[in-house]
Amino acid sequence: MLAVSEHLDRFGDAAVAVVTFTPADQVPDRLAAHRRHLGVPFPILSDPTLDAYHRFGFGRGSRRQVWNPGTLALYGRLLRRGRRLERSDQDIRQLGGDVVLDAEGIEVEVFRPPSPDARPSIDALVAAVERAR
Repeated sequence: MLAVSEHLDRFGDAAVAVVTFTPADQVPDRLAAHRRHLGVPFPILSDPTLDAYHRFGFGRGSRRQVWNPGTLALYGRLLRRGRRLERSDQDIRQLGGDVVLDAEGIEVEVFRPPSPDARPSIDALVAAVERAR
């Protein structure tokens, strides 16, 4: 999992946000623990209609993509650290990604990982932000 919050200074004046499809009225309750766990100081935006997900081509993954060895290893590490996993009522097969837009909102780079555990490196994200400037 990316430790973006540990590298925020590398993003300069770029605006960073998390987008989730959790309904807005549930975001504070559902994501408070997630926000603390990740240490994210930036806004969490709600997109329950998946408009942004569709706009950037983030589709649903197959069971094999979602429950791949990397994802299972990630959950194993969380359990070893004492994290209790709970059954989700959200669409766990909805894949996410990372998007870098320029100041006018034009896509500079869209990272569409093939599975939940395959995220771009901090260096790749910072390079895209620099290209956006």
